[in-house]
Amino acid sequence: MACISDETMDIVSDEFVEVVVCKVSELGSGESMKEVDLGGVGKCLVVRSKDGDVTAIGSRCSHYGAPLVDGSLLDGYIRCPWHGACFNTTTGDIEEFPGLDGLRKYKVTIKDGDVIIRAKRSLLKNNKRNDLIGRCPVHVGDDDVTKRIVIIGGGPSSLVCAETLRHNGFNGRVIILSRDIHPPYDRAIFSKDLLVEAEDVYLRTRDYYVTINVELFNEAEVVGVDVIKKRVRLSNRIAGIDHVVYDKLVIATGGVPRTLEPTLGWRLGNVYVLRTPGDAGRIVDACRGKRVVVVGSSFIGMEVTSYLTSHKITSSVAVVCGRRSEFPFEKTLGRKVGAALMGLHEREGLVRFYKGVGVDRLMGGQDGTVKFVRMSDGRVTDADVVVLGIGVKPATQFLRDSEIRLTQRGFIQVDGNMATKVPNVYAIGDVTMFPLAIRGGEMVNIQHWQMAQAHGRIAALDIIRSLSHKVGGSHVRTPPPVASIPFFWTVQYGRSLRFAGCASGHDDVIIRGDLDDLKFAAYYVKNDVIVGMATMSMDPLVAEFANKLSKGDVVLKQDIQH
Repeated sequence: MACISDETMDIVSDEFVEVVVCKVSELGSGESMKEVDLGGVGKCLVVRSKDGDVTAIGSRCSHYGAPLVDGSLLDGYIRCPWHGACFNTTTGDIEEFPGLDGLRKYKVTIKDGDVIIRAKRSLLKNNKRNDLIGRCPVHVGDDDVTKRIVIIGGGPSSLVCAETLRHNGFNGRVIILSRDIHPPYDRAIFSKDLLVEAEDVYLRTRDYYVTINVELFNEAEVVGVDVIKKRVRLSNRIAGIDHVVYDKLVIATGGVPRTLEPTLGWRLGNVYVLRTPGDAGRIVDACRGKRVVVVGSSFIGMEVTSYLTSHKITSSVAVVCGRRSEFPFEKTLGRKVGAALMGLHEREGLVRFYKGVGVDRLMGGQDGTVKFVRMSDGRVTDADVVVLGIGVKPATQFLRDSEIRLTQRGFIQVDGNMATKVPNVYAIGDVTMFPLAIRGGEMVNIQHWQMAQAHGRIAALDIIRSLSHKVGGSHVRTPPPVASIPFFWTVQYGRSLRFAGCASGHDDVIIRGDLDDLKFAAYYVKNDVIVGMATMSMDPLVAEFANKLSKGDVVLKQDIQH
């Protein structure tokens, strides 16, 4: 069946809306954008390029629906002000994650200085666009249909990798082996909303994987990889077999939460980590009306603290910051911003902080559950429940006996194509050490939601190239470093902090705005160059900064001191 685009379909006129939305002159003389109403049926975003071309695309980000008119427009790309997703203003294609879908594109006509938009009414109900639905197959190679791509791990990077393979015409088998009971879902939401239902944040429905012919196996525990025989070994039988053969292997197993092992008492009851929807529900049930100790003062720990106290679930929360932390978020955001966020928590009245200390031991009662936490400085606090937010370690233990080499910390080192040194084996997401372009190709590990998705796309595109026979494989040349711009966010008591860049090793932090009022921009400086930026209540400054970094611009310390 022939593929027909939305714009070329000639349907009866009552299926369309055609509206004069503005004058060209209203769009100004340079690059600009304007959200317009389409006769009460829906809205779209009209964009004028630097060359004067006018296009129209969906007005809301495909991730969580942020109004793109509040985002950052630069050189034909618009970046979401909330979470950094980036879209091509000519095609509507998604260029940067965390969104998964592109945006609708609508027909634009200029007549007598008027901008006229024509759109199919049914398409205005949802401005997202997924080209895999109903698309025509395109073969990459004569024998690609016999190839088998196996992806270990069931997170966002796995989904993006699989979709990118399909988007680019790979028609062989794509197999995802996930130890989770759920299909890929928005894991980042659970520390911010502990009671959200997993089904409500599935990235795609279960039926979708069938639609795009991706074989998703849940509760599949991988225990080994044989790169000589190209086999993945399973601890349990899936579809009647205990191993899966691959032509290309992608490792996307993410992380596992760190525990307090070998601290005394770490196995006591009512000590929790947060990784799955089940963990989230158990934490809420255990914490109702209880005295809670949160160990760790970075993102997981502080988001859980914010949720428990703002929803009045606990009677109190004590936060153990860690031996090397005086303030929450200190390692990532610095002392000044950390102190401001600490003040936000303390003003809620239920939170107290133990600064610069760790946990020496957990003490329990006769029922085997935790009762007290003793800090490294000897102080003791009551605890009915302990929640650990002390980071994750890479889930790579199953590779210890394979030819896939791990770093001392258990990460997998890859090149800019996400390829390992073992032929036909890739690694993506939180398990990797990879070269980052904005750090001059420095090897980094960045455990951001958006970065994992970018890795999935990069690996899939290299697999496609290697199968096209136009290049001699993925290791012929040294690929450029990963160009995606790190972007993350946190929510504390309904207030969002956004961050872009890579600020590790920064030597100065410059604050513009009011930290006490939590309306500020923090610029992270290294050798007089701005390497990272965080804001609260100052959108779209971080999106603008991310756009500049993506274009290769260098922002200097002196640029923000005037």
